[in-house]
Amino acid sequence: MGLVSQEEKKFFKKPYLEEELEANLSVPIHVHPPAVRMPSPADLKACPGNESSSLTQGTQGHWSRGVWKSSICNVRVFKTTDVQRCLANKVVYLHGDSTVRQWYERLQAILPLQNINQNTVVLKSASNTEWNVAAHFRFHHVPIEKQLPYPFFNLSYAADQLDAIQGGPNTVVVLSLWAHFTAEPLDMTRSRLHAIRHAIHRLQRRAPGTHVFIRTGTTREHTGNALIHYLLGSDWLAYQITEEIREIFREDPDVVVLDFWDMTVCQWGRDNVHPDQTVVDNELNMLLSHVCPK
Repeated sequence: MGLVSQEEKKFFKKPYLEEELEANLSVPIHVHPPAVRMPSPADLKACPGNESSSLTQGTQGHWSRGVWKSSICNVRVFKTTDVQRCLANKVVYLHGDSTVRQWYERLQAILPLQNINQNTVVLKSASNTEWNVAAHFRFHHVPIEKQLPYPFFNLSYAADQLDAIQGGPNTVVVLSLWAHFTAEPLDMTRSRLHAIRHAIHRLQRRAPGTHVFIRTGTTREHTGNALIHYLLGSDWLAYQITEEIREIFREDPDVVVLDFWDMTVCQWGRDNVHPDQTVVDNELNMLLSHVCPK
């Protein structure tokens, strides 16, 4: 590993990281009332449209009894029947990494969806004839930081996929492009995001009303003290990509940024690139609140 010197390697071990902070429990903690009252869901506007202009105005929300309370817009809690009604007569395209494949698998269980063809690790399709819902997952093109054999001919760049989608008001597109990009130069990621943005504009011009979303990164696990993990897949690198997504799509009316960074920073469970079902369900609540605000 020639990325760091022997002297620098010591900073990637305890006590410099992965160390529990000690607290003096005998000292009382005084909680002061907030200077500004936290808005209730009833005070917030509905979620459809481009909410990304509010991304930098303080925290994105807070957890309360297993439910993420957004401070940006009125995020609803969707039960199974709500999800079915929301996605009825719609086609959902999920393009990106395994963090959005989790969404596909969760929707497959909720709706439920039956496989359309023989699915692979990079390409999945399923449908529900009762609700007339179809969902498609496709893994993004390289870079892919995995040793597994990937069917290369099934990989596709996000911009090419956007150009191939018919689109329209009954089409939902979600892009998740971050987890495998942390080891790449930021200029490459930035250039790729700009190309995707132009493809989104082309899609919206030929098929107005298409629901297009791009999600940010989240915190992840750093276990085993593997140096390569800290150097090429750290939260710091993922956060830089999150900042690029926020900046590039901030004022774009054709796409909604789904920002999940704060949601995972303060989650009560262990950090994991694949968070537990509670986090996934709340991520889907945010997505569906934009698609079906009422």
